[in-house]
Amino acid sequence: MNIYDSVQRKKVEFIPIKENQVKIYVCGPTVYDDAHLGHARSALAFDLLRRTFTGLNYHVTFVKNFTDIDDKIIKKMNETGKSLEEITSFYIKRYKDEMHALGVNDADIEPKATESVNEIVLFIESLLKEEKAYITSDTVYFDTSKDDKYLELSHMKMDDTRARVEENSEKKDQKDFALWKFSKPGEPTYKASFGDGRPGWHIECSCMIEKYLSYDGDFQIDIHGGGADLLFPHHEN
Repeated sequence: MNIYDSVQRKKVEFIPIKENQVKIYVCGPTVYDDAHLGHARSALAFDLLRRTFTGLNYHVTFVKNFTDIDDKIIKKMNETGKSLEEITSFYIKRYKDEMHALGVNDADIEPKATESVNEIVLFIESLLKEEKAYITSDTVYFDTSKDDKYLELSHMKMDDTRARVEENSEKKDQKDFALWKFSKPGEPTYKASFGDGRPGWHIECSCMIEKYLSYDGDFQIDIHGGGADLLFPHHEN
């Protein structure tokens, strides 16, 4: 089987890390509103990929997450007066019902980001200890200068990144992205040694990949997929 590789920008032969096994992680929807055609396209494509591997007698572990803590969800909470759980559980059910109507099967594991907050906190603690992250007055940021392969996935140019990252005068570099946002009134808050708050979008998927799919603590998995429109910033980060 040949699969398009976003880094190499070409189709390459699929070679599994372990013989006859394939571990797939797909970045799923942020559940603050109804699904759209882009969600359906992604769900159909990766369900077909999973079915193909199964048909080729691979042992497949397929994980697709739900992002259930995010700026857009908090905005919805403020607009509706509903709780995070009310909003996210409603739209998760709507998403699953609509994908089932299209014939898409559930993933083997469908984690929510809020179920991995402890792992996210530990991950950020390790990045801070290794000086790959730093703390400002309101945010913990990843220091992109510490990653010599940064932007190799998306092939973005430095100047092109500015339109899609949050500006902050306290950042060491405007490319640096939020790992953790400190508590604000009326927002969901979780305990952390470096300051109570909530996780950033990108670190959530990194932690869920490690938690549910990593081979013996090795971060590498076989396939990481998602919407092409999110190649930067989400998949890169």
